[in-house]
Amino acid sequence: MNPVSAPPALLTALDGLREEAAQRYGAPPLVGLTVVPRGLLGWVATPAQADQVAALVAELWPGARARLLVLGERRARVGLHAVTPALNVWRTPPAPGTEPERVTQLLPGDPPAEVIAIRPGRFLVRAPGHALGWVARGAGYRLGTPSPEGDPPVDITQGTASWSPERVLAAALAYEGQPYVWGGTGATGMDCSGLLWRAFLTEGILLPRNSRAQRRLGLRVRREELQPADLLGAISRGQRRFSHVALMLGPGEVLHACSERSRVRREPLADFERRYRVLSVRRLPGGVSPGR
Repeated sequence: MNPVSAPPALLTALDGLREEAAQRYGAPPLVGLTVVPRGLLGWVATPAQADQVAALVAELWPGARARLLVLGERRARVGLHAVTPALNVWRTPPAPGTEPERVTQLLPGDPPAEVIAIRPGRFLVRAPGHALGWVARGAGYRLGTPSPEGDPPVDITQGTASWSPERVLAAALAYEGQPYVWGGTGATGMDCSGLLWRAFLTEGILLPRNSRAQRRLGLRVRREELQPADLLGAISRGQRRFSHVALMLGPGEVLHACSERSRVRREPLADFERRYRVLSVRRLPGGVSPGR
């Protein structure tokens, strides 16, 4: 960077952004920025990083522009199709003898992850549900088209499709008792958003892959209007606050992947609310029960 072309405060802030990206996605950081006379040119990994850069430029270099390529929004040419029981996608690049945080996992037959960047020994991928992370070379995949074979799933955030609440609930209940696994989607266990992601995928509906995004889906409904297959967005009541989602089964009963109980479990809504504060009740469009 040319330190004369941009305010020092901006350069310091951008260095902080790089350090944050290195901690989140591993080194080298997935941020490449160059100062030009009228602003910044370069690339970042996620839309959130692009928003950060734009906000920094607007605050610290008024009148300048930031022209950025967002890797996480690139159109992929290659897909990773899972061929092992669980293809793990990691938040930071995996290294021998270590296991970083799992973002998600794909099972054979799932929609493929899209390769958006290649680094020595690993791929940066966008997994189904907009989960961004790393897959190690030779981790149990085959390279192919970035699109799923057969009928592709419908992204619920982009439109609507008909689906059966009864079949979604049946798919979710099939995982009752399975262990809680952070980032899991059903191979050896699952987390709260992974349970909903897997259940709706059986109906060809692709949900976002994290709880915060899931609890903003669909239409907000009132508590007295709760129906089976509605989504409860919540936050834990304990000292360690974390986002959570659950699936309504019927009057006064929910199903969720519970980290405190270390498994997928059904329980009365009243018991659920003793441990979680419900923030929203959402209903996804397109649910059609038999006979309707």
